Amino acid sequence: MNMKNLLTSRNFLILLFFITFLLGLALFNDYGVSNDEEFHRNNATFWLKYIKAHIQLNSIAITQLENIITENIIDNENFVYDTSAVPNIQSVPLPLIYEFIVDFLNIKSTKSIYQYKHLYNFIIYFIGLYFFYKLIYERYKSYFYSVIGILFLILTPRFFAESFYNVLDIFFVSLTIINMFCGINFLKEPNLKNTLFFSASSALIIVSRIMGLIPVILILFFLIIKFLRSNLYFKKNIKYLFYFIVSTFIIIIIFWPFLWTNPFNNFIFALSEMSSANFKLTNLYMGEYISSTNVPWHYHTVWIVVTTPTIVLLLFFLGSFFLLKRLFTRLTKVDENKNDIWRGDNEMFDLYFFSIIFFSILLFIKKGMGYDGWRHLYFIYPAIIMISLYFFNYLHLKKQMKIFKHVFYLFILFNLSYLTYWNFKFHPHQNVYFNFFFKDNFQENFDLDYWGLSNHASLKYIIDNNRVYPAIVATKSFSALERNLVMFDEEDKNKISITYDLSKADFIITNYRKRIKNDFFIDKDKYSKYYEILIDGVPINTVYKKKF
Repeated sequence: MNMKNLLTSRNFLILLFFITFLLGLALFNDYGVSNDEEFHRNNATFWLKYIKAHIQLNSIAITQLENIITENIIDNENFVYDTSAVPNIQSVPLPLIYEFIVDFLNIKSTKSIYQYKHLYNFIIYFIGLYFFYKLIYERYKSYFYSVIGILFLILTPRFFAESFYNVLDIFFVSLTIINMFCGINFLKEPNLKNTLFFSASSALIIVSRIMGLIPVILILFFLIIKFLRSNLYFKKNIKYLFYFIVSTFIIIIIFWPFLWTNPFNNFIFALSEMSSANFKLTNLYMGEYISSTNVPWHYHTVWIVVTTPTIVLLLFFLGSFFLLKRLFTRLTKVDENKNDIWRGDNEMFDLYFFSIIFFSILLFIKKGMGYDGWRHLYFIYPAIIMISLYFFNYLHLKKQMKIFKHVFYLFILFNLSYLTYWNFKFHPHQNVYFNFFFKDNFQENFDLDYWGLSNHASLKYIIDNNRVYPAIVATKSFSALERNLVMFDEEDKNKISITYDLSKADFIITNYRKRIKNDFFIDKDKYSKYYEILIDGVPINTVYKKKF
């Protein structure tokens, strides 16, 4: 088999998945704990208690837990939806399933709990990758296109790193991919099986995050368009729309314990609170500190541009241009020669992918809220890759551009090789990736390790290289050190004593996310640099040791 046949074969795709899974098994222990993981663990634990109380018919426990829900959420006049609050309106099924596993296996070690959690996160992401292959193949009927698309997603550094510890956003990416795949199958052939799968996947993403309504509503919009275009199609399939609505709401109730006591009212309450959420945080953006509740309209777009691999960006912009050009041409000639906005399902799916991107960004612009980069919009990235593949396909079909195509293919290969090298060189800190055009300009303009993950490496260095224990350690940054201390054995935990009085600390760690109102100046006459993590020559975490 020659190289061309190998790359276009199903066997190469299987090999790619096999290698990716082995990488996950080899690397899941390497990452620290993000700022959000403790909050989501506590929330999942609360809702697990609530579910167990119902299964055991423990009326006393049910009443106690419902009183907590009512007092802290429903009847709380000052309630503000906050993803770090416990109990949270959203129980989020996938973290909840993991806490059930922890409870069932009686795992007590915090190190084991978080390490296995990272493996669990990666497995969910891996399942999402499989459905992404199915989605690409459904659109292009090509294993080669599937390989390119999967490589774009796997090798995007921030997504690779966060697939291990990002409890909500990467979960949501995987669920969105599954929902898109089920949605286009539902559009192509509405039947009982496709309706049920689309209902279940829609319920999962809506329960996990309110933005899940966007891909679901868009599928229903295209379904209605198909109804209007064909009376026969309408008569044959209208019942499946009814089945979808009913079954989706039933599955939402099953997956969302908050709705159990009062499904309709609590659902309306939850949607209202989640859509009006204004979690306040300070972001470093374009060299200035801004509030997360009042970000400029270009905030998310800029973050996407500076952190997405160059090749994906280029293909996406070119794909969007030719896609919109085709759409504009069709719209201007819609009544001539029986032209239509799209011809066939594949052209409709292209518009569906672009619509997910467009309306999601538009909604965030309207709301004016954003923090920690663009992670709340991560779920549009698979659609961005689908539009990138649109141009890849457009170019592939141009037989008269043979030389240009070969040059472009080499450019893609170069970019994928560079991404592979970058991921390897800066592992496990891929979450601080900025693309080739911006890698020299991000230090003073954007938040770097806003998750606080690099604190794990710094604590490990202090434990492994210090001779006097316990080492008194403090941080001058936003992220608490306790979150990463849980990743160590009890013996190593006892070697660290965390203090909040920085003047008493033997070691001071900074991950460069400032405490705006309580910043601490490190006197270089009293402290010397002890350890530093550099990404593209830029420090993302530094440890200073007190001079004795």
